[in-house]
Amino acid sequence: MLSPQVLSKGDQYTVLRPDRLTMTEGREITHVPLAAVQEVRPDGDKALTIVLTDGVTRRLQGGNAYATSAFLTAVTAALPERRDPAGSALVTTEDRGAVIKVWQVWTGGVAFLAACVGYVWWTGSTHGDGMGMAAFGGLFGLIIGVPLTFLAFDGVTNRAVLRRRGITVAATRHYHPNGKRASWYKFTDTSGNEHTTSYGANRSTPEIHVVYDPERPSRNAAVEPLYSTVVKFLFGGGVSLAILALGLWGVLAPYI
Repeated sequence: MLSPQVLSKGDQYTVLRPDRLTMTEGREITHVPLAAVQEVRPDGDKALTIVLTDGVTRRLQGGNAYATSAFLTAVTAALPERRDPAGSALVTTEDRGAVIKVWQVWTGGVAFLAACVGYVWWTGSTHGDGMGMAAFGGLFGLIIGVPLTFLAFDGVTNRAVLRRRGITVAATRHYHPNGKRASWYKFTDTSGNEHTTSYGANRSTPEIHVVYDPERPSRNAAVEPLYSTVVKFLFGGGVSLAILALGLWGVLAPYI
């Protein structure tokens, strides 16, 4: 079974489902039944125009000409023989709530970068070039140390939860339809739901033991000796905290 094709550009993307087109732009999700689509026309190299059976049109933007052409072919082939003349009356919309848009991410990133540059410049101009370099190195350390420390803390928390209420199962190596070995294992929880885990991806065994949280099966880990887990988290957590501490020292040193 082929995966649903997606035509996207920026905050707008359209997914071709078996019976409909799902268009998402910002907070709004629009569902267009394929039976309500009369035809799909190219609109330049990177856009398509959807013509509904009542004449209403909608424009879809794509990221490149190849993807747009492939999406056009897929939608045209998926259109049913019998169409519904109601057209736009069959279209439904829903609000998915607040979302972070691409321009907001870019604006936040640029503002953060400007603040960092301003801080380094101010420190260097008021405390000397040496302290300016220390501030630069400190900011770099914080940018790396904060997420690493968070990941280490999250890993320790997950392991603690799994040790308290985890269920252990045998996960089997997954294989693609063409017989090629995948880099993950899969297991089924007590509710019959199938999950995948990337733990043990470098192993060659047909199965590994995985412990998962019955309240949130996506929280899982490969079973390994206690000493291995302790050494891994002590080392990872120690390095993360060291980088974070050096970053804090570099940022605060000029002012303490």
